[in-house]
Amino acid sequence: MEFRNDIQGIRALAFLLVFIFHLNYNWLPGGFIGVDVFFVISGYLMTSIIIGQKDNHTFQFYDFYLKRLKRIFPAYLFLIISATTAGFFVYLSRDFWTLQKSAGASASFVSNLLFSRGDSYFGAKLEDNPFLHTWSLSIEMQFYFLLPLFLMVCKKKYLPRIILLLIILFTIYTNIGMSIENDNSSQYFSLISRIPEFLIGAFYSLTFKKKINFNRFYNNIFASLSLLALLLSAILINKNVFFPGVLALIPTIATANLLVSDNNFISDFFAKKAPVYIGELSYSLYLWHWPIIAFIRYYNDDYVLTTNEIIFIGILTFFLSWFSYQFIERFFRKKSNSIFIRSIVSGGALLILITLLLPKATQSLHIPDIYTSPTFGMNSHNQKKIEFFGDKKSKNNQILLIGDSHALNIKPFLDYIGRKNDFAFSTVTTDGLPALTGIGKDNFKPSEMKFYDASQQLAGFTQQNINKNKIILINAIALLEPKTGNTSVYMALEKVAQSLKPNQKLVVFNTFPAVDRDPVKINRDYLKRTTKKFKIIDNPINRNALKKFAATYKNVYFYDLSKSKVFKNAPFYKDTLIYYNRSHINYYGSIFLAKDLEKDFMSFLKPIIDDTK
Repeated sequence: MEFRNDIQGIRALAFLLVFIFHLNYNWLPGGFIGVDVFFVISGYLMTSIIIGQKDNHTFQFYDFYLKRLKRIFPAYLFLIISATTAGFFVYLSRDFWTLQKSAGASASFVSNLLFSRGDSYFGAKLEDNPFLHTWSLSIEMQFYFLLPLFLMVCKKKYLPRIILLLIILFTIYTNIGMSIENDNSSQYFSLISRIPEFLIGAFYSLTFKKKINFNRFYNNIFASLSLLALLLSAILINKNVFFPGVLALIPTIATANLLVSDNNFISDFFAKKAPVYIGELSYSLYLWHWPIIAFIRYYNDDYVLTTNEIIFIGILTFFLSWFSYQFIERFFRKKSNSIFIRSIVSGGALLILITLLLPKATQSLHIPDIYTSPTFGMNSHNQKKIEFFGDKKSKNNQILLIGDSHALNIKPFLDYIGRKNDFAFSTVTTDGLPALTGIGKDNFKPSEMKFYDASQQLAGFTQQNINKNKIILINAIALLEPKTGNTSVYMALEKVAQSLKPNQKLVVFNTFPAVDRDPVKINRDYLKRTTKKFKIIDNPINRNALKKFAATYKNVYFYDLSKSKVFKNAPFYKDTLIYYNRSHINYYGSIFLAKDLEKDFMSFLKPIIDDTK
C-alpha cells in the first residue's frame, strides 16, 4: 500500500483532539473520540496491508506480528520504563503497588482489563495514573492479533457483508451492556465494544479501494461534511453519555469517509507539511503527553492545570516525543529482528528490576504508613471478623462499632478512650457504605457496585453482632444527606432504629470534616512544611439530618465528632498531619481527637452505658 500524507494529517487531528481533552475536558468534551479516529485508521490500514499481501500470496503471520511489535513496542517500552522510574519519585509509597500493577498490565497489553475495574477506594485515581492511556494500545494490539486470523479464514468476496454484520452485532451488544449497567465504564475499555470502530475502517478498505470520487466540487462537500461531523462529535459528545456503541458510529464513519475521499481540499490540507509532521510524531506524542499530565495532577492533587503547567506540558511533550521518534521509533525500524528481540528482552528485564528495586531505593522518601494509610483495626475491616478494643477486661463490653471507612478511622479514638474509661467494644467495618441489611442496589453506580457487594456480603454477619450487643455505634460519611439520593441507606438505618430491643441503644455519629486536597500529596511529610491553605469541608446538612433522626426514635442518640478543636487547622494539628487523604483521618488524628473529646464523650456515653445495665 502506498504511503499517504493525508492519513498522517488525520492522525495529527486525532492526537490534538485527545490532547485538548486531557488538558481540560471542559474545553473539548468529546475530544476522547480522537482515540476512535486512531482505531478506524488502524483498521483501514491493517486490512489494506493484509488483504494486499493475501492477494499476492506473500502474507505470513510471523512477519505481520513482528512488524507490528517493531512499530509499537520499542517506544512503548521506553515510555513504560521512563514513567515507572519517574513514578517512584512522584507517587507516594502507599500507591507504589498501583504503579507496579499498571506498568505490568501495560507492558503485557492488558491494561484495558485492569482499568475497566475503576478507581480503588483509598489509592490513586485513574485520572492520576500515568498509564491510563495505554488502554487504547492494549486494545489495538489485541485487535492486531485477531484481525489477520479473521481475514485469512474468511473468503474475500464475503468479507464486507460479514464485517458489516459484525459491526451491527457488536454495536448492539455494546449498547445493551451499557443500558443494563446504566453506565459505560466497563464497555469503554472493552475490546468487544471497540471492534466495530476497527471494522468500519476494514469495511471501507475493502469496499472503497479506489476511493470515493465524484468531481472536485462534490468531493469537497463530502469531505467537508465528514470533517464537520467529526468536529461536532468532539464538541457535542461528552463523557457522561453512553459511548462507544451507536453514538460512536458518527465520528468513526466520518473518519472513514475522510480516508476514502479523493481529490478534495480537506485531504490537501491534511497532506501539508505541518499536519504531516505532527502526524509522524503522533504515536510518540500520544505516548508521552498523558504521563506528564497525570504526574502533575497527582503531585498537586488538582485536576485544573495552570497556564504555566500547560505550557510546560506542551514543551516537554514535544521534546520527549521528538526524542522518542528520532532515536527509538526510527532506530528500530531499520534494525534486524534479532537486535529488536534482544533489546526488548533487555528492556523487559530492566523494567522488572526497576519495579523491584526502586521502591527500596526511594525508601528515604517514605512517610510512615501510620500517617498515610489506615493501619489500625484492619483485621475487622472488609472481613467476617470481629476485633475487640478498649479495656478488654471491662464488663462494659457489649458495645459494637459499625460503619464505613469513617468508622474504621475512629477505632483508635474509641480504643484510647475505652482503655482509660472502663469500656470495651467490638467492631466490623466496610469500605464505601455500612454493612446493613436491606440496602438496595438501584442507587449505586456500576463503579460503586464492588463496595455495595462487599458490604452486603457482611450485612448478615453485622446484623448478628448487632443482635448480640446493647450499644450500637455507627459512623459513616453522609448517612442521611438528602443530596446522596440513596434512600435505601436511610431506610436500612431506620430499620435498625425500629428493631432495637428495650435495652439496646443506637448512637449515630456526625463524622469529622473533609479537606479540599489530599494533604499527604501536598505536604509530602508528616510534619507540616507546606504553605498552601486547605479548605475545611463540613457537612451541616448531614449533621442536622442525624440530629433529627436521633430525636425521632427512642433509644437513638447523636454525637458530633466534628466539633473538636482538632479540626480547626485541618489537615494538621500542632503541625502534625492528621489526615491520610481528603476525607479520612489517620491514626494520630484519631488519637488527638480522643484526647480532646475524652471528657465530653464520656459524659455523653456513660449515661447510655448505665441505662443498659
